[in-house]
Amino acid sequence: MEKDVKSLLSIKVLRLVKPAMIGPLPLTCDSRDLVSDLWERELRMDVTATPGIENLSLGQFLRLPQGFGNMYLGETFTCYVVIQNESPVGVTNVSVRVDLQTTTQKFTLTENRTMSLMKTGDTIDLIMNHEIKEMGKHMLICTLTYSVPSSAPTSEPIFVERFFKFQVKKPLDVKTKLYNAEADEVFLEAQVQNITAMPLCLEKVDLEPSSGFNCISMNGTSEKDLLIRTRMDIQQSTNFKQKWPNLLLDVEGSQQFLYRLIPKADNARTMTNIGKLDIVWKTSMGSHGRLQTSQLQRQITVLNDLRLIVEKVPDTSLVDKPFDTQCRIVNTTSDRDMDLRLELDPAIEGYIWVGVTKTNLGILAPTNQLNLTVSIFPFRTGLINVSGIRLVDLNRGEKFCFNDLTQVLVLQK
Repeated sequence: MEKDVKSLLSIKVLRLVKPAMIGPLPLTCDSRDLVSDLWERELRMDVTATPGIENLSLGQFLRLPQGFGNMYLGETFTCYVVIQNESPVGVTNVSVRVDLQTTTQKFTLTENRTMSLMKTGDTIDLIMNHEIKEMGKHMLICTLTYSVPSSAPTSEPIFVERFFKFQVKKPLDVKTKLYNAEADEVFLEAQVQNITAMPLCLEKVDLEPSSGFNCISMNGTSEKDLLIRTRMDIQQSTNFKQKWPNLLLDVEGSQQFLYRLIPKADNARTMTNIGKLDIVWKTSMGSHGRLQTSQLQRQITVLNDLRLIVEKVPDTSLVDKPFDTQCRIVNTTSDRDMDLRLELDPAIEGYIWVGVTKTNLGILAPTNQLNLTVSIFPFRTGLINVSGIRLVDLNRGEKFCFNDLTQVLVLQK
């Protein structure tokens, strides 16, 4: 009898989701083949095929969801909960509460919804929205409390719980790589891949920098952006020819993005948090989703006692035409004078040094800096790495080698 009392009210949950696009898949073969009748029969039974011309795919149709479907991180979970009295007995003091339990916390989707009297056939309808921010197992918990008339076998409040489980998957796979550059700048390379079973449209892929940095997106089609991406061996998709946003990612498709972080102050060099990626995507039917990464961390660059910073260098140059590279030498010590000598390595590829390859620069006091200009003569086209600069402290005999300082694209005249 207690079981019958607890089944007076029914609970039904329906996820509200937009339909999907489907189309006919015509498979044709020669009429003399053994399976020709089988193919034709299957095509005639396909609800998306046009009668009489089943072999032609004329368009797509909308198909209503046949089940719960896939739930992805960043989507908004919308559901419709209906509580109905399907028994011939009326109930009183009905209270409904809906919660969403994740692996780490519990959310209340709707507070206690009450109804003093619920007759046979009466319903309580609830529509709830919740942004999914965790992956893994989720459970929708519907809690009912109600009382039955005094003539029933029991007059105590009845407590009923129903559980509806679903899994949340990851829609995008995001991989990042950080590059520490000169002047405490940081380059972030991000690769975004679609790992769902449907095409996705990226509306926004932005880097929200931390308080110590300013961010510049290098994802345009200007010559400077393309050159920097070429230097760092980052692919440039033809999709960027489209007007950003609305960048289409096919199933298992990926796209690389590049961002430049410029420190706002000198103390930014000691900051490990550089910011987080904010990605907004939508499906072919317009359903939106948002994905944010955790704070991206970088490793602090350990400074040598002597630093060589490239101040000015051309992005491009012509073959057989010299160009200057302006640098700044910084003595980072607080109590040590350095008697410096410049040595330029002649065993380099693609270019030669112009001028004297060994020269004394003099005394550099602690925390002071010195300007240095070297001339380079490129003798082949392509991308060259400026390397092979060595500074020697004559006081201690310590050598500081600087390689891969910068890159220059050499073009044909």
